[in-house]
Amino acid sequence: MSNNKKIYKAVGLLSGGLDSMLAVKTILNQGINVIGIYFAMPWDHAKNIRTEKAARTLGIELKIIQLDNEYLKMISNPEFGYGNAYNPCIDCHSYMIMLAGKYMNEIGASFIFTGEVLGQRPMSQLKQALNSVFNLSGLNGRLLRPMSAKLLDPTIPENEGIVDREKLHAISGRSRKEQIQLAKEWDITDYPNPAGGCLLTDKNFGRRIKDLIDHGCKNYSETIILKWGRHYRLNENFKVVLGKNETENNLLKEHADGNNYIMELDDKRGPTLILIGDNPTSDILAAAGGLIQNFTKSKNSSPRVIEYWQAQSPSEVNSINAKILSQDEIESMAI
Repeated sequence: MSNNKKIYKAVGLLSGGLDSMLAVKTILNQGINVIGIYFAMPWDHAKNIRTEKAARTLGIELKIIQLDNEYLKMISNPEFGYGNAYNPCIDCHSYMIMLAGKYMNEIGASFIFTGEVLGQRPMSQLKQALNSVFNLSGLNGRLLRPMSAKLLDPTIPENEGIVDREKLHAISGRSRKEQIQLAKEWDITDYPNPAGGCLLTDKNFGRRIKDLIDHGCKNYSETIILKWGRHYRLNENFKVVLGKNETENNLLKEHADGNNYIMELDDKRGPTLILIGDNPTSDILAAAGGLIQNFTKSKNSSPRVIEYWQAQSPSEVNSINAKILSQDEIESMAI
């Protein structure tokens, strides 16, 4: 006798963290096919790797969507405002859910779900915030939160019998005891410790994003390098980033846009600097060189020779003497 039971599809937002992994497992356990979706911010490459690993562990397909300039526009003017830093959590979640909804329709899935836990985060996961995202998403009730579903109103997939509400959870708060117990029961052992969350909640990183948006993002590489180094704005048209160590120096050079200038001491000791801006004058180049010298053992010596070249023309090396900067000047330029 053939089994004619319909197999449903669902789209699950997968971050690679424990909550999202458990949410996926909860839906898989109900015989529903899950396609994971991850929204990649350019400063989160390591998380992409983590999420891809989580998808393999769960045995599901993973769709990665790269957020772009439209996402930056949303950050710059969120309807629901910011949290303690530059984090527009409600608008951000709504934006991602909206994009996930488009993908849901493309592949003929029945609903979307997330790993959100009621009351776990102060701005985005209180009941009012969850309801706001629910209403703004445009999914008309097809957004499910399996980890806290029994504490929330039933959704369409529950009402239609696609999902058995009794097999969902009623987890709330910041404790992870229930999640860790579930992970043991389901033999999920490889998951990361809880992290600090989105980088936009970090005030220092938030200042960098705001500066980038306020002055216009000239190219995609500017967003990629936000995560690394020390950032300074020389004036409205020029910004620099200095590596803090050899790893960051190499990453900055690797991700520099072709029009950026790469600057280093002539003996290659000290930080690598990326200068962002078109047609820098000698004064701009000298000031950038002064920042390099400031973070070396020769910060109080006479001006050092700085070599510089455009990333697209590494063989065309020029040189200039650094300008010695006062601490007040340096602090006034810091982002």
